[in-house]
Amino acid sequence: MMTINVPIARPLVRLSDWLLEYGTVRNVILSGPVLHIHRTRIVITSSRDPSIRTRNFLNILTSLLPDSVKITRGKKSKKEIFERAINLGAIYLLFVLAKNGNPLRIIVYDLETFSIKYFFKLHGLSLPSDYNIPLYQIKRHNSVCIELNRCDFLRDFLVDMNIYNLSNNCDVIVNTRLVSNDICELLFTLSTKNIKFLKMLLEV
Repeated sequence: MMTINVPIARPLVRLSDWLLEYGTVRNVILSGPVLHIHRTRIVITSSRDPSIRTRNFLNILTSLLPDSVKITRGKKSKKEIFERAINLGAIYLLFVLAKNGNPLRIIVYDLETFSIKYFFKLHGLSLPSDYNIPLYQIKRHNSVCIELNRCDFLRDFLVDMNIYNLSNNCDVIVNTRLVSNDICELLFTLSTKNIKFLKMLLEV
């Protein structure tokens, strides 16, 4: 059984409070305190030695999922990834597993119970490069909205991933389509230009 060293959570401290104590941002950094300027809810990572396509997929997920950060796997063990995610105060750890350079599975761990909460097989992935859209055009968006969800089995997953905004002020629109009883298509569109840039099939 994997043992995780859970650190004692620090209280949230405003940057202004650190500046009063240390004087400058540089001194704050050199002194070593951890600044919780923005809450991390989701940590995203991959299996070791990810392909360019897998890394691009991780970058896009990080841009789309609110309050998410990407951890480069490198030589880190699974235990080290868990500990890093806990140190960041995350609730969920999302792994993208690949085969032959192609993202194949998405596994989401609940960091409160250290158990798998969601497991999806990934098919039919189309990235911005497949739509001839440069990655730099897909920047971090503050408002990702579901326009229509026809896949009931994805409802909790989308909520936990913070994709549940139903307002009219949306940067990215997500539509889901039920392909079969256990397969759902997700299509992501930039609302301002009505440009499709990401598509995937998730199978439970």
